[in-house]
Amino acid sequence: MASVCSNNAVIVNATALDSSGALSILRQFAANIPADGTKWIVFVSPIVNISCDKTNVRIEKIEGVKGLVKRFVWDAHGLNKWIKAHDITPSACISLQNTGFRTGDKSTKHFIYFHNPLPFTEHRWNPFKRQERSLWFYKYVYPLFVKLFLNNQTRVYVQLDYIKQGFIDRFHHTPNEIKVFTPDVQLNTSLKPDITLASDSINLFYPATPLFYKNHRVIAEAVNRCPSKVKFHTTLSECNLNCSNTVHLGLLQPAEVQWMYRHCDALVFPSYIETFGLPLIEAAMTGMPILAADLPYAREVLAGYEGARFIPYNKPDSWKEAILSLEKGKRYTPIDLSSRPGWKDLFHDIINNI
Repeated sequence: MASVCSNNAVIVNATALDSSGALSILRQFAANIPADGTKWIVFVSPIVNISCDKTNVRIEKIEGVKGLVKRFVWDAHGLNKWIKAHDITPSACISLQNTGFRTGDKSTKHFIYFHNPLPFTEHRWNPFKRQERSLWFYKYVYPLFVKLFLNNQTRVYVQLDYIKQGFIDRFHHTPNEIKVFTPDVQLNTSLKPDITLASDSINLFYPATPLFYKNHRVIAEAVNRCPSKVKFHTTLSECNLNCSNTVHLGLLQPAEVQWMYRHCDALVFPSYIETFGLPLIEAAMTGMPILAADLPYAREVLAGYEGARFIPYNKPDSWKEAILSLEKGKRYTPIDLSSRPGWKDLFHDIINNI
């Protein structure tokens, strides 16, 4: 842990980012903090294994903030109490977890990195159904917490234009205070995992968690309807997809996932709720054919990539048709991300607005 000895620092709240894509955001943010004269204090969960060797960055692990109520208490009172007890004067306040937080000085510039698409989805959820309860909460109740610490001067960062428009429509926020930045994508080609792909089959790959809106079943149904040999490789452990041609790989390391991008015949991505869909851009960087849900997030992420085909997310026969049209071993020109603003641009924007 680096030591920050100034009583003036940028405060970063990230105590809820401890797994999956949220943790990736935290790691990318910490890795890209400029090593300059600005002091940073980053509050994280105690279960997160993260470090930073920059002398201007301090990683502070905070106990007892897991869960909705404890998180709210920390955001509303605990963080401000901590900085006062340590005689810290925030030069800026940044939340990486969608909702802002309270500090004593209302004139301090606040920034929010917003990466939750659920308030903007058209899907309706039932709070009395167990698997839909949390989605209902994030669509209908969570926006109240977003509004609580939001004002017209809060700077909001999002990953895609469709999230920006959703934020404007839902929260009536100032459009000029919402900026779009693309997450980092780094490819690792050094690993050869212990995975065997059938040479006489079309090998499909879908790296996704077992949430029902990731929509694995539509691919399983499509594969069942294919007359030719198709293998559907998932990062799920065993589950009831009723598809004999499903290969359950279980959790893979990032380098193993990237090996699959380079050796499978297509990425399938039928998820109907996504903030960004990082596998889409990772696969496109390898020139891999991609069959994606015909939804705004996928079309925006893959804009300009000739290897993408967009399929109605809930039509198994349309997925079947697209799968049968794949050519084994086909590759395309990798997507060009050079013109998309990323972390360097985001930090430049922060420093210019402090």
